[in-house]
Amino acid sequence: MSLFTAAGYVLWWAVLFPAISVPIIASLVLAISHGPRVGLICAIVCSAGYAGWAWLQPGSFRAWVTEPVRRRWLTWSRYTRTWESTCTLHGLTATLGGRTLTPTLRTVTIGKTTDVLAVRIVTGQSVADWHKQSDALAAAWRADRISITATSPGELRITLMRADVLAEPIVLPMPAPATPVDLALVRVGITETRHWWQVPLLGHHVLIAGATGAGKGSVLWSLIAGIAPAVKTGLVRLCVIDPKGGMELGAGAPLFTVFTHDATDTTLELLRQLVTVMHARANRLRGHTRLHTPTTSEPLFVVVIDEIAALSAYVTDRKVRTEIEQLLGLLLSQGRAVGISVVAAVQDPAKDTLPLRQLFTVRIGLRLTEATQTTMVLGQGARDAGAECDRIPDATPGVGYMMVDGTAYAQRVRAFHVTDHDITALATRFRRPPSRPNKTHQPHNTDTGHTVSEGSGE
Repeated sequence: MSLFTAAGYVLWWAVLFPAISVPIIASLVLAISHGPRVGLICAIVCSAGYAGWAWLQPGSFRAWVTEPVRRRWLTWSRYTRTWESTCTLHGLTATLGGRTLTPTLRTVTIGKTTDVLAVRIVTGQSVADWHKQSDALAAAWRADRISITATSPGELRITLMRADVLAEPIVLPMPAPATPVDLALVRVGITETRHWWQVPLLGHHVLIAGATGAGKGSVLWSLIAGIAPAVKTGLVRLCVIDPKGGMELGAGAPLFTVFTHDATDTTLELLRQLVTVMHARANRLRGHTRLHTPTTSEPLFVVVIDEIAALSAYVTDRKVRTEIEQLLGLLLSQGRAVGISVVAAVQDPAKDTLPLRQLFTVRIGLRLTEATQTTMVLGQGARDAGAECDRIPDATPGVGYMMVDGTAYAQRVRAFHVTDHDITALATRFRRPPSRPNKTHQPHNTDTGHTVSEGSGE
C-alpha cells in the first residue's frame, strides 16, 4: 500500500467519524507545533471531556460517537465484506462474456433489531429469483426473518429482522372516556417497526383469520377497546354476533346495541334490520356524498361476527343459510359506503367455508395451519415477500400480518393482550347510551332489548 493510499484511507475515516478524528487531529497538531507535552495535555482533556459526555448524556454520546462506528463496522462485517460471495453461492449472479455480474448493494441501514438493504439486481433477474433464496439468505446473514420486496423496476428492498419486538405480550392501554377516536385508524396494537398498529375501520370491512389459539379474540377485543369511547357517546353502535354461544364476547354485552349468540332467527332478523338501514341510508345519501360521516343520529354500525363460517357453511338449514349468505353479501358489497362495517373472525378461510372473503378490504392473517391458507387471506405475493402466517409460533397469540386493499405489502403486527379484567372495565366504563322507546315496531333483540333502527339511541 502506497503512502498516498494510506493517507487517503486516513482522510476518509476522519471524515466518516469526525467526533473521534477531531480531538485526535487536534492533539497531533498541538504535539507537532507546541511539543509533545501540550499534545498529551490536549488528549487527556479531550478524553476526560468525552468520559463526562458519556456519563452525563449517554444518548447523545452513542448517537455521535459510538453508533456511527458500530453501524459502519456492522455494514462491513455483515454485508459488504461477503456480498459478492454470498450472491455467487446463492445463484444470484450472472455471467456475460467471461465477466461475472453481481447485484449492486446500494445502501445499508443498520437498526437496533432490523437491517434494511437496498439492492439493484442484474439484468435478467426478478424479485421471484430472490424470493426463492429467501430462507437461504436469512440463514447466511444469521437473521430470524427476511422480507424481500420490489421497490421499483430492478430495485429491491431486503429487510432482515434479528430480534422479535413482538415476542412479548403488549398490555392494553385502557382508554378514557375523553380519549379521541379516529375511526379511520383505530389503534389495536403495535407493528414490527415499534409504531402503533392502526386498523382502518370507517369505510372498510375487516377479516381476521387464525387457527385455534392464534389470538382472534385479542384482535376483536383490541378493536372494541379502540372504539369504546365512541360507543359511549353514541357515535358507534356495536352489533355483535357470537354464534358459538356467546362465550368469547358475552362479557362485553353492556357495550353492545345488539348481541346475539346463535345462528337462528334472532341473528337473521338482525341482519335484515341492518340491510334495511343500509338501503334507507343509501337512498338519503345518493347524490350527496360517497362516504357516510358518522354522527350520533346516524352512527357507524360495526357488525362484529366471531366465527363467520358458523353463519354460512355450518348452518344446517339450507333456507336460513341461503338468506344469511345473501344478507351478508349485501352488507359486504354495499354497507361500508353508508356507515356499516363488518368485522369478522374465521378459523378456516377456505372458499367453501367463507365464499365472501374477497369482499373484505382489510385482511388480517394470524397463525394459520397451512401455507395455502396464508395465500387465501393475504395473497401469494404477500407470502412470497415474507408474510408467512403458517410459520408464526404457537407461543405468540395476536401476532400476524395485515393487508389493506390498495397497498402492496403486508404489515407484521401484534394485538394488545386484553384480560378478563380489561373486558370488565370496558363494559363498566363505556356502556352504550340509553335508547329511546322503540317507535319503529322493529323486532327487539332478546339479549339487549335494542334494535338497530336509526331512531334508537339518539
